[in-house]
Amino acid sequence: MIRSSLFLCIILVLTACKGFKYPELRSNEGVKLLKMDGRNLTLEAKAVVYNPNGFSLKLKPSKVRIAIEGQEMGFVQLNQKLKLKRKSIDTLLIPINVELAEGSMLTMLRYMVRDSVKLHVTGRVKGGIGIISKKQKIDFERSIPGRMLRFKL
Repeated sequence: MIRSSLFLCIILVLTACKGFKYPELRSNEGVKLLKMDGRNLTLEAKAVVYNPNGFSLKLKPSKVRIAIEGQEMGFVQLNQKLKLKRKSIDTLLIPINVELAEGSMLTMLRYMVRDSVKLHVTGRVKGGIGIISKKQKIDFERSIPGRMLRFKL
């Protein structure tokens, strides 16, 4: 009994030391506008994501701040838990709520025609592996095509 418990502890320690790799966004297949209520939008994003880890990952409800070309656009909130299977490519339908800042719709219209715009995302995202969860601070900037700011109706 003690020997099997020790063996299990050693396996857990060795697998915990294994490096964590961030999931990769393989492709974005668009954003669909489901509902618009004043400055609150309900969207559904479709994306293909690859999880290179040997364990499944869970992304729990989180809220982050979005800015485009240095202008504050508002907050994006994930309302339900997403699960990425281990070592697999998944197509996810991601339900998102957006709280737009004052004047951000006009700003988005201005940037839709550009070839590329800088998207800046900041905040804390809660994720987990199995029963273990952790809040991770994110702060990244990425160039995206301006056409991604258009919504499908």
